[in-house]
Amino acid sequence: MNLRKQCLRAGLVLALSLGALSPLAMAAQTDAERQAVILSMFKDGATLTEDVHREFWSGLKDPEAAVSRSSTERVAFALQNTIELERATLVSYKASIKERKPVVDKSYEQALMTRVEMMRMRKLSTDPVLAKDKAFRESLVPVSKGQAFEVGGSKVSMTNAVIDKELLRLDASRARLERLLNPVWTPQGK
Repeated sequence: MNLRKQCLRAGLVLALSLGALSPLAMAAQTDAERQAVILSMFKDGATLTEDVHREFWSGLKDPEAAVSRSSTERVAFALQNTIELERATLVSYKASIKERKPVVDKSYEQALMTRVEMMRMRKLSTDPVLAKDKAFRESLVPVSKGQAFEVGGSKVSMTNAVIDKELLRLDASRARLERLLNPVWTPQGK
């Protein structure tokens, strides 16, 4: 957990223990709860219920909730970009297997440029993003040859079956996120 989150949680615990939350502390707690709901949409087997959707949107339609809406939109945009990067990575792997040579899908380049720009706008280092990009590009060679590659000390083999399964998982996560971020509730499959 990063230092900011630890401080936020400690502040919330202190405020709760004193018996009264300031409006700022209440807003911070609500933003943290909304971010947790957004992140939960990416868990395997996650479901989005009407109650969760209603709770997520409670207060966000209020004109005074502009800060909360803005924060929620930034988190959602970053997660959508993460989905785009993951999807483009998988599509590149699939094309590399088919072509038997490294292939970088054009959607990957667009998602990567968006991620780098987001980091720069927030005045954050782009080094981790560029390191991940380098590792991805290096992994294309063994994938195109049907060989395993190493990620974090573990060997990973990419096959069309693995890629298809991951694409389905990503599509399900994207659909849940889109339904959550739509202020009008829509049941799954509609």
